[in-house]
Amino acid sequence: MSGNLSDFDRAIDDANKLVLIGSALKTGIFSALAREKDIDTLIRELNADKRAMYIVLEALCDMGYVEKRNGTYIIANTARPIFIEGGDEYVGGYLPHFMNKLKAWLELPLIIKGEKQGRKKPESISVFMDAMASRPDAFVEKVVEECLKRKNDAGNVLDLGGGPGKYSRAFAKRGLKTVLFDMPETIDHVGREFGLTGIRNLTLKKGDFTDDGFVTEFKEHSFDIVFMGNISHIYSEEENLKLFLRAGKLLKPDGMVAIEDFVRGRSPSASMFAVNMLASTESGGTYTEEQYRNGLPVQDLARSK
Repeated sequence: MSGNLSDFDRAIDDANKLVLIGSALKTGIFSALAREKDIDTLIRELNADKRAMYIVLEALCDMGYVEKRNGTYIIANTARPIFIEGGDEYVGGYLPHFMNKLKAWLELPLIIKGEKQGRKKPESISVFMDAMASRPDAFVEKVVEECLKRKNDAGNVLDLGGGPGKYSRAFAKRGLKTVLFDMPETIDHVGREFGLTGIRNLTLKKGDFTDDGFVTEFKEHSFDIVFMGNISHIYSEEENLKLFLRAGKLLKPDGMVAIEDFVRGRSPSASMFAVNMLASTESGGTYTEEQYRNGLPVQDLARSK
């Protein structure tokens, strides 16, 4: 936004549309409309209110996501890959997470005044992991390529807090012995839902990297790369420094910590993402490259975004 009224009006309209689309996706309207149906069939299938269904469907038609044919409705062909098919254009994995984020953002007035902290309890594992798994494969491959360009002799990698395992898969595919380390409930979920068990070169390990004792789960100085993808923004600078020190104990003498995150001064969306962390975490934020480099007890930092 450049600060003029027309931009403000457009932002409000876009926000309204995103909430509507997210609500339609969350209630199953798009998947139900994979085949042509009348409104009575839809409300029976989705156990929905007829007035609400009519109003929402007509709005989705005006937006071009749904088509109306002689009193029946069907998802538009251009909208199928976005809301149903699960390809590169699919947003269904992220929109439920966006809807949950809105709840946290609406608490910002209280957070700004110091009357409330950011969200303490995370959203459901399934919603959060689906959102994290929506990261484009091409982006993941680019990050992994950058890491291996800087550490081309790497034979193994520890993926800390790697969630759905997109980066772990990519490292393992390149032939690196890869350990995906995350909370027990997360590992149980992603191992089952994302098919991460039995992948060559990939080991799933349960634990809590915020616990000082987590390093005892491994032999000291055992990894060429410790990869931290999108976890630094969850924590304060002080908490991150402790995490970097723990990670340093697990590196081989010439090892590398690789951080992929929103970096102030490099990523255009870093400042707004920090607002998201203000609403969604107790102490998270986004940091400059200088802050990262000054806090790292190791040689290098794989830059991205």
